[in-house]
Amino acid sequence: MVVRRVRGSNVGSASDTSNTPLPGRSRSILQTIPKSPSTYTESTLKRTVNHFFLNKSYKYRAPESTEYLPTGRPGEVAIYQDSLKAGLRFSLHPFLVEFFCTFNLSPGQLVPNALRMLNYYLLVCILKGLEPSIDIFRLLFEMKPLDRYDCFVVFSHRDRGVPAHDHFKIPNCPTSNSGWKSRYFFVRPADGDFPFPIDWGVPPFEDFNITPILTESEIDSLIMLRAIAPLGRSMNDVLTDDSLVSVRYRPPIR
Repeated sequence: MVVRRVRGSNVGSASDTSNTPLPGRSRSILQTIPKSPSTYTESTLKRTVNHFFLNKSYKYRAPESTEYLPTGRPGEVAIYQDSLKAGLRFSLHPFLVEFFCTFNLSPGQLVPNALRMLNYYLLVCILKGLEPSIDIFRLLFEMKPLDRYDCFVVFSHRDRGVPAHDHFKIPNCPTSNSGWKSRYFFVRPADGDFPFPIDWGVPPFEDFNITPILTESEIDSLIMLRAIAPLGRSMNDVLTDDSLVSVRYRPPIR
């Protein structure tokens, strides 16, 4: 039953079910971007860097009063304090880099709970010895815009047609991240550039939500993922500093 569900398509010909999002099908211009100043100061930034043990190979900067999302200085991206709570750490795991490149998104475009779902999926795959797959993630989750802001990405379960006991089970996400959009600062690598988009792209909601066709190995992984119990009661219990070591990519020492 699972295999038929995955391989079935309700979107027409094979060309319509391509696993690569099709450029140009979504709106080409972001319509709504928040214009609120950051509450970060140099002192609060210093506390954040120390509290979250942020990588010293990156440079962090509190925004000036005239700077707003998403722009910073050349090479910088905007990062929210709540994104750090959701598990965002540099340098990114290759799967996360692939995700942002595939959908032309910058990390600051995922709301905190969307980052939690993405990081949790990656963590489960790593702990269970499964190869993380963008198409499996697309089959498990649906991409939606945040209310009032088409620049931000929200994920929701896509398993509505699957019996509850066969869902990909996730811990509870926080029900409120009030004020997260004003708690941001800028970051860039001390050397080189980020390997993912730093400019905010138009989220490809329609293309992401096209039902993907999985390979046989991906189908096997999907069945295993749906059988795994949540790793904890809440995301805050699971996405700890210790567990995040698993989803943080460290280049090999030469």
